[in-house]
Amino acid sequence: MRNLYLSFLVAHVLVAILGVGSIASVAIVAGTARRTGRGSTGALIWLGPLLRYSGLSLAAMLATGILLGLTGGGVHQAGWFRASALLLIPTGVLHARARRALRRGLANEDDGDRVLRRVEWSAYGMCAIIALIAVLMEAKPF
Repeated sequence: MRNLYLSFLVAHVLVAILGVGSIASVAIVAGTARRTGRGSTGALIWLGPLLRYSGLSLAAMLATGILLGLTGGGVHQAGWFRASALLLIPTGVLHARARRALRRGLANEDDGDRVLRRVEWSAYGMCAIIALIAVLMEAKPF
């Protein structure tokens, strides 16, 4: 069971670094495009795949987290573990908000600057929540 737990832990860390880390790139691309005032349409086109990739990564984080909880010898009962899992809810809400804004921007239903601002701040919010999750998982305060 220990080897299985370590395998899931490695998968969880890899998804966190390679997958969820892409959320920061969403914020950077949206912010840069908005501040320069050039190419908001081009930026919106590139943000779509980044948001899809980060959405799949968030789902993979949830899946590997559940597997860690099942194989981790009671870790799923710890308060920090449950809090971390619950923090995925507002992360998902912010992700959905960014994707909805992007769809509206691509359909020209909304101003490009406004769309980029909404995507940027949603992505920064997701980054903050994910940082809090990382702190909880490392510090295990409760």
